[in-house]
Amino acid sequence: MGVVLGLLTACGGGGSGDAGGQDGGTHRSGGGQQSKAKPYDPPLKFEYPAAQHVVSGRWTVRLDGTTAYAVSDDQVKAVDVLDGKERWTAGPKGAATRDTGYATGEMARPTLTEIDGRRAVLAAFGVTTPGSGTTPDRNSVELAALDAGSGRRLWTATVDRPESGAKGAPVLVGTDGTAHAVVELGGDGDAVTLGISLDSGKVAWTAKGFAAKFVDGGTVVGLADSNGETDGGIGVQGLKSSDGSRRWSYDAPELNGATLTWAGGGLFTAGVDPHEALEEDGVALLATSTGRPPAAYPSGKTAGLSRLTCQFDDRGTTVCESALPDGHKRVFALDRSFRQLWSIDGADGSRLLPDVTTVWHGAVYGTTDNGPVVLDARTGKDRATSPAIAPYQVNEYAGLASTPSTGIEAYRAVG
Repeated sequence: MGVVLGLLTACGGGGSGDAGGQDGGTHRSGGGQQSKAKPYDPPLKFEYPAAQHVVSGRWTVRLDGTTAYAVSDDQVKAVDVLDGKERWTAGPKGAATRDTGYATGEMARPTLTEIDGRRAVLAAFGVTTPGSGTTPDRNSVELAALDAGSGRRLWTATVDRPESGAKGAPVLVGTDGTAHAVVELGGDGDAVTLGISLDSGKVAWTAKGFAAKFVDGGTVVGLADSNGETDGGIGVQGLKSSDGSRRWSYDAPELNGATLTWAGGGLFTAGVDPHEALEEDGVALLATSTGRPPAAYPSGKTAGLSRLTCQFDDRGTTVCESALPDGHKRVFALDRSFRQLWSIDGADGSRLLPDVTTVWHGAVYGTTDNGPVVLDARTGKDRATSPAIAPYQVNEYAGLASTPSTGIEAYRAVG
C-alpha cells in the first residue's frame, strides 16, 4: 500500500490550476522535459517511492507542465518535477523588507500570465525603498514578472505601500488575465487591496478595508470592511478587477467573519459567521460573477450545513464535501447544470467516505482508511485503488504531495 500524503502549504483547490482559473489564464505546459515524460490524462498511478524534492518550509507551489513554481516571502524558484533539479531562482530587485510583521500568515500560489507575449511568473515582494536626506526609508511593494522558462526578469514595478497596509508581506492574489494584478496587504484585521496595471506598472485602484481572497475572470472576491473601521460587521463582496468598483455584495446577515474558498468553474464557497448571537453559522455555494447561489442550486440546497468545500475538475464536474453540525459528512458531484451525479454518505456504511485532496479532468483524488484512491468524477465509482499517493495538485505528468517532515515532493505519473 502506498503512503497517504496530504496538504502542507498549498493554497487553493483543484489540479494544475491553469484551465480558465483564478489567474485568468489558459492551460499551457511549462516547458522543459515534457518530451521525456509520457503524459497521462488523468494519471491513475504515480511512481513511488521515487519522489523528487521540491521545497521545504514556508512556500506555496504551483504545478505547470513538468515545472513546479514555488514562492516564499522573498524568493521564487522553478524546479523540474521529473528530476528534482532547480531550473532557476530569483529574488526581489530591491532590498527585502524584514520588519513588516508577517502577521497575516497568508501566501498565494505563484501566478502565471503573459508579459509582452512571453509566459511569465508574477511574484510580489515587500521591499524597502531607501530614503535620502530628511526623507526616511519607506516600505514598498515590488511586483516582478519573470520569464517562466529562464527566470530572466522581464518587468518590475515598485509601488508605495499604503499606510493602512503597513503590516504583513504582500499577497499576490491573482490576475484578471494580462491587464491587472491584485495584491492584498495587511490581512483581514487591517486590510487594503491594490489593483496594479500590468501595462503601466502603476496602481490602478485601491480598496481600503477590503481583503481580496481570489480573482476569477474580471471579479475580485474578498471580505469588505475588514479593517474594523465600520460597526456593521464584515461583508462578502465582489469588485471589478479593472477599477475596484463594487460588482456585488453577498446578501447575508451582518457577519463576524467568513471563510471564502475558490472552487473553480465560476464558483466559490462561503462559510459565514453571523454577527448576531442568535443567528446560526452557515455555508453557501455562490457564483463569482453575481455573489448569489446559481439558480439551479439555490441556497436551500446548502441549508443546515456547517461546512462545504467544492472543486471543479476543469472538464464539467464539481466535486463537493459537506458536513452537518453533528459531524455527518457527505461527498457528492454536480454537473454543469448542478444536477447531482452521485453521492457517498458517511452514515451509510456501504462505502468508505474519501477525504478529497484534488479533482482534475474527470478524476477525484483522495484517501480512505484503505489508503489513496482515485474515483471517477462522473460516476463516483472507484477508478484506481492503488495510485500510491493522494496528490493535492496534479497534471498529466506528475502529482504534488507533502508531509511536515519531507515538505513538498513531486511524483511522476506512470499510469
